[in-house]
Amino acid sequence: MSLTGAAQLPLEPLTSRAADSSAECSGSGRAAFESAFDRCAASLHRYFSVRAGDTHLADDFMQQLWLQASAACDGIPAANIEYWLRAIARNLLLTHWRVRARRGVNAPIADPEFAAGLADRLCSEDLPADEIERREVRDQLLLAITELPAAEQELIVGCYFEQTPHVALAARLGITERAVEGRLYRARSALRERLRNLEG
Repeated sequence: MSLTGAAQLPLEPLTSRAADSSAECSGSGRAAFESAFDRCAASLHRYFSVRAGDTHLADDFMQQLWLQASAACDGIPAANIEYWLRAIARNLLLTHWRVRARRGVNAPIADPEFAAGLADRLCSEDLPADEIERREVRDQLLLAITELPAAEQELIVGCYFEQTPHVALAARLGITERAVEGRLYRARSALRERLRNLEG
């Protein structure tokens, strides 16, 4: 199973279209913001795509996110930018559902009991590929994965959904295979915690 379709985002058009609206965020603050946005864009787009059930709507959310965040990014500490972007993303989605008064037909719904069962299984085994393809399993995993920070998302998606070898992940991230294994261990632990805390 591949999530690459939900992860791809052409950033350059977004940046150029919104440049005039972000004059308040400049200098080193703007550089830190743009770097963080580029780094998190794939995971944020995946967050919107999974919860909206519509990749085209996710594109619209990303433009709204860029416009809102770039106009207010000055003064946000670099270490907090990803968490700040995720808070804006959650608010955009909540506002959208309030206006629409319902979720999209393809949007997954959290099943806390089922998700907790998956978390328990992940303590001792990897889920078979054919099981991950099941809608009820995939939905809970994606809801939990898209709550993770960008770096952990990319490791989980790359290893377990795209079947990328550790050596290739290490080359992509510029780290050793041993470091990949350590980060994957921590990412799996974080994923299990998110599964246990999914809210219906």
